[in-house]
Amino acid sequence: MCQNIELKEWQTLFLKGVELSRNDARETAQILKDKGIIEIVELRDGVSITSNSYVGRIKLGNIQINVYPKINGMPLYQLLRYAYGLRELKLLNTAEHSIENFLFFDLLIYELYVEAEDLLCRGIQKSYILREEDLLSPRGRIDVNRLCVKGGIINDKLPCKYFNREENNILNKTLLAGLKLGLKLVVDTGLKVKLQRLCSNLEENIDNISLARGNLQLAKDSINRLTGRYSAVLEIINILYESQGIQLEDSSRHINLRGYFFDMNAFFETLVGRLLQNCSGGYSVKDQFSLHDMFIYTPGFNPCRKKSPTPRPDFALMNNGKVVKLLDAKYRDLWEKSLPREMLYQLAIYAVSGIGNKTATIIYPCINDIPSVQKIDIKDPISNSRMASVILKPLNLIKVADLLSKHINELVGYIDEIVS
Repeated sequence: MCQNIELKEWQTLFLKGVELSRNDARETAQILKDKGIIEIVELRDGVSITSNSYVGRIKLGNIQINVYPKINGMPLYQLLRYAYGLRELKLLNTAEHSIENFLFFDLLIYELYVEAEDLLCRGIQKSYILREEDLLSPRGRIDVNRLCVKGGIINDKLPCKYFNREENNILNKTLLAGLKLGLKLVVDTGLKVKLQRLCSNLEENIDNISLARGNLQLAKDSINRLTGRYSAVLEIINILYESQGIQLEDSSRHINLRGYFFDMNAFFETLVGRLLQNCSGGYSVKDQFSLHDMFIYTPGFNPCRKKSPTPRPDFALMNNGKVVKLLDAKYRDLWEKSLPREMLYQLAIYAVSGIGNKTATIIYPCINDIPSVQKIDIKDPISNSRMASVILKPLNLIKVADLLSKHINELVGYIDEIVS
């Protein structure tokens, strides 16, 4: 019998008297721990499970583990749409689908369904595809090379090369493969039925392909001004695909999970980046700004010829080509939980770099207006004078989701408060 375990992000549970029943489950648990996805540790009298910024679900032996984000339902749906630049589509009655009750991945799969339904309603892309066939009525060009290889005309058909305009292209093949992946992962029964209907419609004229990084990249590379409407659906399919496996660094081996995990920290960084780009008036924003020449190996003392480490704040706010602020986005509730030493040291390096205004700001998520700004001064231990400061600023995700759908001007003002 499978035991169902539910916990929130950044939570620890101890399951007394429980053990991982199979060796492959223990191996997967160790890989997940090494990758920093979730810590599942067998102890003498039970199993300890500690979640972090990853949400999702996985089955290990006879244990089903579900990790949920603190924010869910419509607010999370609004933030996902905004962060990944998805289009505003109103084809469906949202009341028909209980979005407020959807699990995290069902929200993504719901958006996949909405995007796919829109493509089908507007007409999916047709492309000219090269065909080589022996035809009774010649079409296109006669393939002289094949005709010579056959030794001339030996029957009533001629080898021809021609282009046929059809739906069976890489974009639609990837769309079908993505819908089938969503069908495998979805939990909501009503949504599953609708995905099955879309798959049945597409399978009439489109071949099945395996969903792999190579095929996804081919589909992305085929995007142009005529096929730009596929960008959103490919983004969602890529998220679903990447969340269901782990690529081992020491080999080409790819571990397929019996479930999926999604990095909320990467999502939060994407969200903050888009908010800064769109709502921080007066600043230009540069992602992953490199602090060059801050750490340099001493000449003559780098025998392995290693590259000097280069700190990279998540964002640099620039005014007239000059950096005025350095910011990081971390998906960790720094109001309820303390600031880890490694994060403090990282932000301290940014603050004392001399780039910007001798401060470094870390933006973290919250779901109400209770958290307020925290500030840590970095002091000279000899003179006790202030050298720089690390500032912790909360970003209310519920408030952002509400302002996105109603009051964009207020959202700009709110983000200005965050970066000021």
